[in-house]
Formats: sequence, structure tokens, C-alpha cells
Amino acid sequence: MKYKIAVCDDEKVFANDIIEKIKSDNDNSEITVFYSGENLLKSKSDFNIIFLDIEMPGLNGINTAFALREKNYDGIIIFLTSHTEFMPDAFKVNAFRFLNKPVEEEKFIEAFTAAKKFILNTDHILISGEKETVYLKLTDIVYLEAYGDGTYIYDKNGRVYNTDKSLKYWKEQIGSEHFFQIHKSYIVSLLYVKDITSDFNAVMSGIKQVELTISRRNYIPLKNAFFDYIRKYAKVM
Repeated sequence: MKYKIAVCDDEKVFANDIIEKIKSDNDNSEITVFYSGENLLKSKSDFNIIFLDIEMPGLNGINTAFALREKNYDGIIIFLTSHTEFMPDAFKVNAFRFLNKPVEEEKFIEAFTAAKKFILNTDHILISGEKETVYLKLTDIVYLEAYGDGTYIYDKNGRVYNTDKSLKYWKEQIGSEHFFQIHKSYIVSLLYVKDITSDFNAVMSGIKQVELTISRRNYIPLKNAFFDYIRKYAKVM
């Protein structure tokens, strides 16, 4: 999925450092920078993640976070500070993480990866059909299969959802962070890839094991994406 991220820090050097770290870890994010809590609160954007400095002139980060929660912002807040005495107040606003400045690369990656995993676990797609409307968690999707102008969506419980939307449409909805198109007819969740065979099949786990054809041009990219995914998410799965 495409993440909408806000970076709020009155010091440009620290804001730019976080922006670069986000870009190096994920190039599919839409990043907006703010240099004060007041300007962040004026934004009408619905951010998935906010990196928020605590020590800012005017409205500090803690009060900015309280104001965000009062406006019913339910996204992830990751605080940035060089003073740990602010931690008790930070968790009163349901802070997801607390990163000391200057932010270490390893600690940033852990926090950012965990945040994206949390979003994946809570994010849904809406499937509208003639008989029912279903909110399906992204983590429940095993794979998608194109047919004609429509798409079948298979979940981990063995259910199949028949949709009249194209595979291209669903690819845009679910993003490429956790999914990979292995063939013109298939998109798989990397979370459920059990094996990649030498005869160009992806073995998918779930309630029923399934083998899906991988196009030759996607074979090596899939293997690379899969092993990168395992390295990246093994600690937070």
C-alpha cells in the first residue's frame, strides 16, 4: 500500500534525516513535512504515520498529539526527542514508538517496519457484491486471480470472493509492500508464499496448499522480493 506519512520537526536537519530514512526503506510513501505542530494540525490529510518531534517552540509535540487525538486521529504517532523524561506523557496519547535523537538507523527500521506491519494487520479492502459487502483484511488475502474483466480473491480461510474489478484495480488498492504480481493472472501475498519451485511455481500456504504459475521474467524478481520480505519482516510477523 501507499503510506501517507507526516514528519513534524522544527529543525530541518532532523526532519530531512527522517525523510531520507523513510525513502531508503520504502519508496512508495507520500511524505509531507511540517516545521511546527500548529501547521500539522491545520492539515486536512489523513496520515497513516506521523513522526513527531516533542521539543518544538510554540505548540510542543505532546500537546500537538493530544490535539490530534481530540480530532479523532487514530493513526500511528512515533515521537522523536533527545529527552526520555517525556516518555510518560508520550504514552498517554497512545504513542507507537519513542525514538531518541539523533535517530539510529537500526532503531528507525525496527519502528517503521513494525508500524507498517501494524497498519497491514488493521487495513482492509472493501469487496462489494450482489449478495454481500465484505471488509477483508489485507493479511487474510492469500492471492488474487484474474478472469476476464474480473478478479477472484482467495483468503486464508478458503473463501473465494468474486469481484467485477480488474486485477490492475486491486493491485493499486493493495499496493506492492506485501504483494507481488507473479504472472499476468496472479498476485500473491508474500506473507503466504511457502516455496518457490524450480519449475516456476509459487507454493501458497493457507487452509489449502495451492501452486501458482510464475512467469519466467518474474521468477528471479519474485525470489529476490520474497527473501527481502523475510529478512525485513521476520522480527515483527
